[in-house]
Amino acid sequence: MRKRFLYLVLVIVLVSCGTKVSKNPEILVKEVELHSAKIDSDKALEIETTEGALTDTDGFEDIGKFKFTVFFNKETNELLKITNVETTDKTITETYYFKNNKLSYFGSHLGNSKPKKIYLYNSKVVSIENLSPEEQKLFIAKAKRFQKAFKETH
Repeated sequence: MRKRFLYLVLVIVLVSCGTKVSKNPEILVKEVELHSAKIDSDKALEIETTEGALTDTDGFEDIGKFKFTVFFNKETNELLKITNVETTDKTITETYYFKNNKLSYFGSHLGNSKPKKIYLYNSKVVSIENLSPEEQKLFIAKAKRFQKAFKETH
């Protein structure tokens, strides 16, 4: 009788703790794209832009300029999007989208080269396009720095 009870408990534990069915990455990418489009179409968002000079690593010589724009919900103070444009001898445009205070999408364009993209769902990378693992880490870390700077000033 005791063995049957233990067997029943074991079966219940295995069934209740089994693997969860995860969503298809293509569906998650579509969800992220829909969320990003919703942010882009929201005309009620507060927009703040900062412009300035880019300097060399020593901070002495101007090597270009930047334009940094944040889009956020003024009522909730939730950061939704950041656009960062850096212009030197070339122009790099980076766009970061956030959902529930987490990075959900990153896109970067450099001239005529293929766009670089990262799609995330609940802080987990779902899809990557044209990015090395090092670049992926770099841009996710950069998004966290931008988000932290926003929280410190808002």
